[in-house]
Amino acid sequence: MQYIKAKYMKQGKPTGRAYSYKTSDEVQPGDIVTDSKGSKLVVVDEPVDAGWIMTYGAEKLGEVKKFEEPTKAESEDNDGN
Repeated sequence: MQYIKAKYMKQGKPTGRAYSYKTSDEVQPGDIVTDSKGSKLVVVDEPVDAGWIMTYGAEKLGEVKKFEEPTKAESEDNDGN
């Protein structure tokens, strides 16, 4: 499990403060990830407070997954034609 910081995207740009998340995917700063609600976030190069995780528990963190663009074939299958 990897602990990261990520910011929500607004109009294609990262905005607001960075939040801590956990992920089982291999991600780097600049990668796009999605949360359980499908919101897109961008991974930022900020340190994660390990002390907070140790004190309050990793189960308190939301989990994100690396965003993968749908392939063209998948997009065509889902357009209702």
